[in-house]
Amino acid sequence: MTTKQSPRTPIEPRDLNAPFFNLRETAWLLHCSYETVRRAIKAGLLPCSQRVPGGVIVVTREDMAEYHRRTRTSVVRTRRPRARAAA
Repeated sequence: MTTKQSPRTPIEPRDLNAPFFNLRETAWLLHCSYETVRRAIKAGLLPCSQRVPGGVIVVTREDMAEYHRRTRTSVVRTRRPRARAAA
C-alpha cells in the first residue's frame, strides 16, 4: 500500500548542488512551507522564472541565498544582569 504525498509538501532536492530548484525543493531548503515560498514570490521578495507559461516555477540558488540573507533575523543578544551592590 503506497501513501500519497501532498503536492505542497516540501521535499529534499535530489541534487543539492543543482543551479535551480522547484518550489517544493525551495521550501525544504529554506525550512519553510510551500505557501510561504509562493507568498514571497508574489510579493516580489523571491525572484523566480518559468521556461514556458504555466510550466514549472524554478528559483536559482543565488536568488534563494539572497532572499535568505535579507529575511532571516540575527540572534538578539540579551543584556547581562547587573551585579547587585554589596550592602
